[in-house]
Amino acid sequence: MNKNICHPEKIVSQLHRIEGQVRAVEKMYNEKRDVEDIIRVVMAARASLDSVTRLLVDDKVSGCYDKSKVVKKKELLKLIDVFFNIT
Repeated sequence: MNKNICHPEKIVSQLHRIEGQVRAVEKMYNEKRDVEDIIRVVMAARASLDSVTRLLVDDKVSGCYDKSKVVKKKELLKLIDVFFNIT
């Protein structure tokens, strides 16, 4: 990802997509749709979450999120620790 470009609109758009996917999963489940179809939507939502994670990390490292770049090794290691503890 290009570190000079901030992604706020892309992140919000992706979050709305994820929200729609989660609603679709609930609707499909309540309608007793094929589990395979539901799983496909769940997997798409997971991929969308991974995409948002990448964008958030890129924005944080670039200084886009809170106007402070990650410049110290300690800050970068903390970000990596958070990332790997939630995946």
